[in-house]
Amino acid sequence: MSMLRVTSRALAAVTSGALALALAGCAGGDDVARDEPTPAGSPSSEPAPLDEPDDGGFAPTTYSYTLRISCYCPYAAVPVRVSVEGDSVVDAVFERGGGRGGATRGEQAPDLLRLSIEDVLAEAEEAEAAGAHEVTVEWPEGSEHPTEVYIDRNELAMDEEVGYTISDLDVVA
Repeated sequence: MSMLRVTSRALAAVTSGALALALAGCAGGDDVARDEPTPAGSPSSEPAPLDEPDDGGFAPTTYSYTLRISCYCPYAAVPVRVSVEGDSVVDAVFERGGGRGGATRGEQAPDLLRLSIEDVLAEAEEAEAAGAHEVTVEWPEGSEHPTEVYIDRNELAMDEEVGYTISDLDVVA
């Protein structure tokens, strides 16, 4: 008899737990994100995808700058000094140590951080063309370069977002 009582209690607990989960799943309504239809003829409320100067992008071909990347990656937030000559990265070294990857000041940065400003902008353009969930380029008015680039390729995926911070630009040519 006591065996039956224990089994009945366990069955009741499992049943009420399953019922609670089922009701919780139904309580949220439609969780699928949907764009609101835009009335015909009205301007879109979406910001312009890549807010760059009208002259076609970043013009200098020989320069150095500091790049910080924000991502779920080993060298997130560790500043890298990138040197570019003739639109090609010729050097990229960590400005300080640290990070999950154990960067050492003065050490060569890995390929994922060997990016020219044009490379960063090209990645943003490619992501946008491929239908990324969000692409944001912050290009302050009057500045010759963007300061922030953020790419979220998939709204439903976690840890695939990437952000680039561009600072301390020194243009040679």
